[in-house]
Amino acid sequence: MQKRKIEVLCDSLDDFGRGIVRIDNKAVFVPNLLPGERAIVETRFEYGKLKECRLLERKNDSPDRVKPSCPYYPSCGGCQLMHLSYAKQLAFKRRKVEHLLRKFAKIDIQAEETIGLENPTHYRNKVQYPIRLVNGRIACGFYRTDTHNLVPVKECLAETELGSKVTAAVMKLLVQFHYPPYDEDRQTGLIRHLLVKTSSAFKEALVTLVVTDERLPGRKEFAKKLMGLVPEVQGVVLNVNSRKTNVILGKKDVPIYGKTYIKDKIFDKVFTISTQSFYQTNAYQIERLYRTAIDLALLKKTDSVLDAYCGTGTIGISLSDKVKEVVGVEIVPEAIQDAKENARRNNIPNITFLCQDCTEYLGKGKRHFDVVMMDPPRKGSTPVFLKALEKMGPRKIIYVSCDPVTLSRDIALLKEEYDIEKVVPIDMFPNTLHVETVVSLRKKAE
Repeated sequence: MQKRKIEVLCDSLDDFGRGIVRIDNKAVFVPNLLPGERAIVETRFEYGKLKECRLLERKNDSPDRVKPSCPYYPSCGGCQLMHLSYAKQLAFKRRKVEHLLRKFAKIDIQAEETIGLENPTHYRNKVQYPIRLVNGRIACGFYRTDTHNLVPVKECLAETELGSKVTAAVMKLLVQFHYPPYDEDRQTGLIRHLLVKTSSAFKEALVTLVVTDERLPGRKEFAKKLMGLVPEVQGVVLNVNSRKTNVILGKKDVPIYGKTYIKDKIFDKVFTISTQSFYQTNAYQIERLYRTAIDLALLKKTDSVLDAYCGTGTIGISLSDKVKEVVGVEIVPEAIQDAKENARRNNIPNITFLCQDCTEYLGKGKRHFDVVMMDPPRKGSTPVFLKALEKMGPRKIIYVSCDPVTLSRDIALLKEEYDIEKVVPIDMFPNTLHVETVVSLRKKAE
């Protein structure tokens, strides 16, 4: 192993927020280094190849560098960009989307400016904490980057203030009830994760304990005490996950006490949120995200709209009063159940929800839609779905994506039949590398 110290100058950031420097005419990536900063780095070579480049000392600070407001940064790994000013974070995310569209879709387009937040903290209405034993004490927190070593966190600046209040009360009661935390190596213990969902519109919270065994002693008393400590908690649910896996939630939910859902509001429409259902995580950006998607669709009263990967039906219900009909398709049964309840609660007569795989549904080719709204999971859509979409030929496709890599891959499969009209990045996850993107595609003229 050969080590070498060298002074370098950072000229830009890569897609992971690392500083790019040049060593021996090769691009090398250095964490926590910003453009314009000089630094002493240590390189480590094995078998003639660079294995690591470690920052030893910064010689100067970029004017865009700020002091992170979180005491756990950067140890916990939850945020990656908190040392970069928020304005520059937004610019970084715009460039990232443009770069990935060029790289994977071979499309050179200028994205709109990233839509950001006035206050980029306390925005997450859902937080999932691993529960582990750290130095002999039960703790919740986040894993260090690329490890499963827990960094205990007492208050996360990304979590809503109500969420932090609920988390503190749960941790206090876990100690009182002597519930053993999960040990990944030994496969022992009861409490794996804590999932807290909160509502900004109604100031409600839902608590889910992910457990290895639903026979949790004193579970109802635990729930009652928690709801006494934090009256905003509407209910407590156990989610059973006894598998050896990194997947957080198991398939079985066991109601313990109170309600199994909370309510939130988008555009004056009320939605229910349960343990398993998907709901946008940023409490303050949901309406901006959906307004962007709906405005770009240029909907008509005569339109039939497919809401693909519809989740709990939030997008379809939000636009339902602007079109003739909406069909929502989603593979998760719990989400479809919530979607149907949301439509009933809001008296939406022109929407239908189907519990089916989106690819299979569209592949049958039995329906034509004028507009398709698609918001797939992080892994993106499928070639079969996209091919069927091209064959059906809707006038407009609005693609909402939480991963610009899979977005770009999918757009590449549509670009022969569709023109990209507009690309709008939206910052749903401040201080992190993640960026939500809304892309408007228009059917090319025959």
